[in-house]
Amino acid sequence: MWHTARWVLTLGTVAIVGTTLAGTQGAQPAPYRPDRPIAIVGALLIDATGGPPKQDHTIVITGERIVDVGPMEQVKVPAGAEIIDATGMTVMPGLINSNQHIQLNPMYPAPTANLPLADVKARWEHNWAQQPRRAWVYLMQGITSLRQTSGPAKQILLVKQAIDRGELPGPRVFLGGALFMSDEHFDGYVKERGTPSDAVSWMRNEFAYNVIADVKRDTDAYVGPEFNYWKLYMANDRWDGRNDFSDEELRFMIDKAHKSGKIVDVHAGGHNDGLRRMLAFDVDTLEHPFYGHELIDMEIIQGFVKKGVIVDTLLTVMIVGAPRAADPHRFDETLYTMSMDPREHRILMQYRDTMLQNLRTPNERGLPIYDVARPPDFPEVKPGTGNAPENMTTTGRGPSVAQQQQQLHTSKENMRRFIKAGAKFAMGTDTGSFLNFQQEDPNANEMMYMVEMGMTPMQAIEASTRNGAEALGLLKDLGTIEKGKLADVIVVAGNPLQNMAAMKRVAIVVKGGVRYK
Repeated sequence: MWHTARWVLTLGTVAIVGTTLAGTQGAQPAPYRPDRPIAIVGALLIDATGGPPKQDHTIVITGERIVDVGPMEQVKVPAGAEIIDATGMTVMPGLINSNQHIQLNPMYPAPTANLPLADVKARWEHNWAQQPRRAWVYLMQGITSLRQTSGPAKQILLVKQAIDRGELPGPRVFLGGALFMSDEHFDGYVKERGTPSDAVSWMRNEFAYNVIADVKRDTDAYVGPEFNYWKLYMANDRWDGRNDFSDEELRFMIDKAHKSGKIVDVHAGGHNDGLRRMLAFDVDTLEHPFYGHELIDMEIIQGFVKKGVIVDTLLTVMIVGAPRAADPHRFDETLYTMSMDPREHRILMQYRDTMLQNLRTPNERGLPIYDVARPPDFPEVKPGTGNAPENMTTTGRGPSVAQQQQQLHTSKENMRRFIKAGAKFAMGTDTGSFLNFQQEDPNANEMMYMVEMGMTPMQAIEASTRNGAEALGLLKDLGTIEKGKLADVIVVAGNPLQNMAAMKRVAIVVKGGVRYK
């Protein structure tokens, strides 16, 4: 089992209520169970309840819960507490990412459905082995809860349970189990991507999907307490009455989910038609609405706003290719070298070289990044033979650099439209998807995009905390800093209300009363 070394952050000599403490005890080692009271003192408090920020506040944590919050002079710090001097910093609820992954590897498209069975299994066994480390990195970035929006449940559940037992450091992981996918959607998916026949069964039963042939029988495994929500993964093809879940099947699953206490999440398909169809159903949260190939009609957006559906932001993942296409030399920075092993870095350099080649002819269809690089572990793939990766066309070409920039602008405009319409947002990044790197501070970047697209800084923070808890149905315990709530608290070195880039500097992380950073 993977373990992290003990990290200790010393903040100097602190004088509080007549008591002097030389330094602090720092991050707690495993097992991760509360072992002392904690007092965070002197901070600017953003409690995410809708009120204004409050200067010079103290938060006292005992066990797993917040037991007191208030001005420094009014709050008594218990004897023996670890005192964290947060003067000049900002204390806020732990971040909640509503669409994130601990099992994906951004070096490869997922699932790379054209690989032979032995190759795809080997790749995913490697990815699953990396889950504990990815979970730890998210926690260090200030994510104290995340909604793991794909499967396979049996691989991810092991890590979730180890975190819950206090054996591994990581966020609270909330599972949907897998992507609920119709038989018709799955059959079209593997046919379009040329999945080898011997890999179809593995893709169907062992990977990210819950392929549903019988809506009554095949949903039974997901009604238990291990699963917080169900995610309906609708096909990108426009509904023709036969090629996806029927209206009756959707209503049955949504009703069953709600009766089982589950949130209903939906990936509606990448077009206006798919979004419009889902307005007829009682869904709770919406994924991936900021498409880059078409503008979303305002009456559709207003329909989701009227229904009170919480929308995951997810702008980063929709535009991730454009800044890389425009500046491939970003991958020469030491950040990538230091965070990768030599083999993966070599693959990244092959991607960079393909991007540079595309940049020389920015108005022409580009060489696909994944296929052209084809590092040593990639099989021979020939465009037009039916076994090309999903980012290839039948001509072996992808979108031009100019097209990617236009798609970026369209995605941003779609986000602006949802903001102007008054949508309620939760923060999501889909981190781990292709070229969507964990080491780039995706949560902070997403919050910066929120502000750029028209949210106030406070709205961006509330979307990333309070609204995320509401999207989980757990606002009574998570998402705000209030007496009695679970002690998921972070301290940021700076003031994100003045500059959201401060979210890249998460100095202290407390989850459930345990200090991890």
